Amino acid sequence: MLQRPFTSRPIRALGKSLWAGFLRASGVLWLAKRWVRREGTVVLTFHRVLNDAGLEGTASLIGMIVRSRTFDDFLSYAAQNLEIVNAGHDPQWTSNGRLKVAVTFDDGWCDNATEAFPIALRHKAALTIFIVAKKIGSVLPFWPEQAASVLGLGLDVDSGERQRNIEQMIERLKSLPSQERKRVISRITQDDAGTKICREVDRTMTWEQIDELKAGGVVFGSHTSTHEILTRISLAQAKEEIGSSRELIEQRLGCSCEVFAYPNGDSSHETRKLVALAGYKRAFVNQSPGVWTSSTNPFAIPRVNICEYHLVDTDGNFSPLIFDYAVVWAAAKCHLIGKLTGAVRKLRSRFLAFSHAKELKAHERNT
Repeated sequence: MLQRPFTSRPIRALGKSLWAGFLRASGVLWLAKRWVRREGTVVLTFHRVLNDAGLEGTASLIGMIVRSRTFDDFLSYAAQNLEIVNAGHDPQWTSNGRLKVAVTFDDGWCDNATEAFPIALRHKAALTIFIVAKKIGSVLPFWPEQAASVLGLGLDVDSGERQRNIEQMIERLKSLPSQERKRVISRITQDDAGTKICREVDRTMTWEQIDELKAGGVVFGSHTSTHEILTRISLAQAKEEIGSSRELIEQRLGCSCEVFAYPNGDSSHETRKLVALAGYKRAFVNQSPGVWTSSTNPFAIPRVNICEYHLVDTDGNFSPLIFDYAVVWAAAKCHLIGKLTGAVRKLRSRFLAFSHAKELKAHERNT
């Protein structure tokens, strides 16, 4: 029996279920879903889909994981009740009356090929996978898993408290400049002599697997060359990460690479400009939920990060209610806040322009 906590804390999970039930009973959730359906598409960010054996051995944090059966149940529900669109293709803004969702994966883990793709194929669900071009076929390719692995995550029974401590440490490390973070990770992992032998589950796809998925209709985009957080490195390094990854992917796959996802979802005006100059058509962020609309900046398309507890109820079973609350409701709230903020900025700009015009007129009369 799995011991790792793949749902929220019991009290928190119960509170979420009760609040979601209230929003549904009051009609607010229905209105939010209807509004989002009219506005555009909710883009979902998955990372890993793992079976029971993978769950027991992985060094990935629970915020990156969805169980295979949950992913299967979700896509079964989505195929019947939602419209699954492809984030890798130009969007179609016409609606068939269903909520549109796009399914994307970041990092290019091996389980995307062995677990997620067969399930998606069965439900005829389009996938877009953002791969890290120079980390293909690597075991423990990314520093969060390297650090968690040294700390023993996934190799024995883990308490929820231990999981949370590791998560907090990794979040603190993400905030550091790249070189400083690398020094810390080097100190953490310097005495780790053979962890990779035990971590085959934490491997990225090979180019051969990527070719197979591409032949099956999966669209591949870039997630940089080495998964550096672009806002933590120099612009020259960011330019190299963005451009060289596209070149390598196009060379290996023999097709155009048009879509990009920012590592950790972090972007800036400068990095978005670099992505556009590198020749990508669209780029996806991941820091706050939102809705992809016809007016969205094509280089800052919002996504909703998905893990197990965004999809399941207190018993660990897929729940459409929890999905509507944790995903659709979250996207609706952030989208509304964004629209209100934009409206306030426009009003403020108009007011300042009006005040400036009045001052000029007054100055002209006085002179």
